[in-house]
Amino acid sequence: MKAVIINCLESMVKEGHGLSQWEATLEVAGLPANTRYLPSQDIDDRVAMKIFAATCTTLKISKRQAAEAFGDYWVNTFCQKIYKPYFRGATSARELLLKMDQIHENVTQNIAHAAPPRFGYTWKDDKTLLMQYRSTRGMIDYLIGLVQGVGRYFREDLKIRKLSESELEIVFPA
Repeated sequence: MKAVIINCLESMVKEGHGLSQWEATLEVAGLPANTRYLPSQDIDDRVAMKIFAATCTTLKISKRQAAEAFGDYWVNTFCQKIYKPYFRGATSARELLLKMDQIHENVTQNIAHAAPPRFGYTWKDDKTLLMQYRSTRGMIDYLIGLVQGVGRYFREDLKIRKLSESELEIVFPA
């Protein structure tokens, strides 16, 4: 996993709970409190997942709450600082979500060892999208948080249902 994901988590925890909570999170994950990562640095997936789990422990929140908070922060705060150009041209949650696979491909094409999740799309009807999540990381709950964040960004009330560990159903407002 690329460290930019952990950089985002770090910013979220520090901004919402302070430096001491981030340091405690790292320690719970078995890392030194002063651990820092460069955005394009590779982090072993197991270490990254320990950091996510430690965040839940340190902040006393569920995995679902962490996923929702992370997804919202990623879309509405973190990406607005470094990935804003990818939002251009999208005027709705539907348009941005349908661009996500291409965005992942574009962002990572020149980054060695990048293995972002990939997405597939199938329309169930004119307002219901089945979004396939393709990754070995098992982070579909974080995708749910991200989709919720996209809905918030566009001020759209999206209905999201997890169909499996690899597929979401997203109902867009009429």
